[in-house]
Amino acid sequence: MRRPIPTPLPGGAALLVVLAAAACEPRMPLAYLRAAAAPGGGGALAQGVDAEGPAGIMEDLPRPVDLDWDSIVARDTLSAVLTFNSTGYFIHRGEPMGFEYEMLEAFAEDHDLALRTVVARSRADLFRMLNRGEGDVVAARLTLVPEYESVVALTRPLYSTAPVVVQRTTGGEGAAGEPTGPDTAVDVEEVVGADTAIVDAPGDPIQVPPPLEIQARLLRRPSELGGDTVHVTSASDYYTRITELSDSLGQDIELVEVAQADQVEPLIEAVAEGRIRLTVSPQNLAELSQTRFTNIVVTPVVGPEQPVVWAVRENALGLQRQLDTWLVDPERRQLRQQLYIKYFVDQKGYQERTEDPYMASETGQISPYDSLLSREAAGLGWDWRLLAAQVAQESRFDPRARSWAGARGLLQLMPRTAREMGVSNPTNPEENVQGGVRYLQWLSGLWQDEISDEEERRKFILASYNAGRGHVLDAQRLAAKHGDDPTRWEDVAYWLLQKSKPAVYRDEVVQHGYVRGIEPVQYVSKILKRYESYRSVQ
Repeated sequence: MRRPIPTPLPGGAALLVVLAAAACEPRMPLAYLRAAAAPGGGGALAQGVDAEGPAGIMEDLPRPVDLDWDSIVARDTLSAVLTFNSTGYFIHRGEPMGFEYEMLEAFAEDHDLALRTVVARSRADLFRMLNRGEGDVVAARLTLVPEYESVVALTRPLYSTAPVVVQRTTGGEGAAGEPTGPDTAVDVEEVVGADTAIVDAPGDPIQVPPPLEIQARLLRRPSELGGDTVHVTSASDYYTRITELSDSLGQDIELVEVAQADQVEPLIEAVAEGRIRLTVSPQNLAELSQTRFTNIVVTPVVGPEQPVVWAVRENALGLQRQLDTWLVDPERRQLRQQLYIKYFVDQKGYQERTEDPYMASETGQISPYDSLLSREAAGLGWDWRLLAAQVAQESRFDPRARSWAGARGLLQLMPRTAREMGVSNPTNPEENVQGGVRYLQWLSGLWQDEISDEEERRKFILASYNAGRGHVLDAQRLAAKHGDDPTRWEDVAYWLLQKSKPAVYRDEVVQHGYVRGIEPVQYVSKILKRYESYRSVQ
């Protein structure tokens, strides 16, 4: 087994760094030096290499595309590169949520822009996707570190939080009420309080070798980290801080960068379960995690509060100015405070989403009906996640949902449509979805020859499902009359919106009269936006 490479530091100390789970050896989801010596250990440690820290995000960056605020406004869309985590961006019961997501959504709405989300599968991809133009802004719990300022432009802070050590105590319970082992001598109630709640873990657990018998002291001061091992996320923003701390101590700090852990939540879980001893986390997230694990201690703080920021391309200074101006606006500062409370202070809300099996960004499950939707969407030729997005829009996955007009079930079938599609019990999920899909197939057949482009045709199908095909045909005729393209959804949507005006719905080419056109137009838009979010779910 190759040993980690010591990085010499001034003053005689060394920060021992190793990258776990390197590709050159059999992949081991979480490895550390003592694992090989442990009884029943999970195999050898991957080849020791220098941990990268923030440099892992910045290497091999392409030149930034020339795309700034004016171009974003011209295309009517702001694209954001995000990562899935339990506070910044996630999908819960079919709804995209999160502090950074809702902030960006509000910014886009205030500037009459649509928000498009793109999920980076690893932190190393964040700035590459940004510079390639796949996104315009990175919103991924980025800490303001000097290294980033050399390659991207950073916004004003969204909030600040300190880096803190997360460690395990004894005398309490871990996740879901599981007893914990005796690895320290401090009572859990003394440290975290007697009435701390316990909830399930968000996200898939990181597999590690069987837990070691770590007989260790509870750290109370940063100086006590000397001689210890700290596990951090890949490309960790705290790498520099731990390096500086190691420099100031007379003992080595062994730093293990976990290759596939892009978020700190799985490492906090590993600490609580006794599989690793220490990690470093943003303090606000670590304290929130105490609602889930009664046996973790959030101490000591190992540095000053650090701003959390967004990043834009270094040549997108117009976008940077727009974001900065918006962030300091008094009304938006109030929104920021409200969202911070919602996602970082509200322990009940955190508990509800982290213990919910339909936290899709973590579990891969959008709804209780994923299997049904996947099976039925195949016959329609649709990605099942598009059908799921339509169900979310219609009923929020509630099979008992009923509208004021009498539409019922997951796909909100009207009584006449349900009868025509052979649905006897519209509150039965399987019957309702099968009937709704048959209706969608019928609509698809009607549009097959008129709209050749498959992606465009789906927009016409969805609009027809919502408002009726007759109103969409009226909008097509209006588009043709006024020189627009009747096969292009954007043009037809414009005339659907106009059909609420008497001068338009009384036009001689209109056969179906008034329609509140904003409803089908927003219906299509919201489904497609939700579908974009669902496509990130594996």
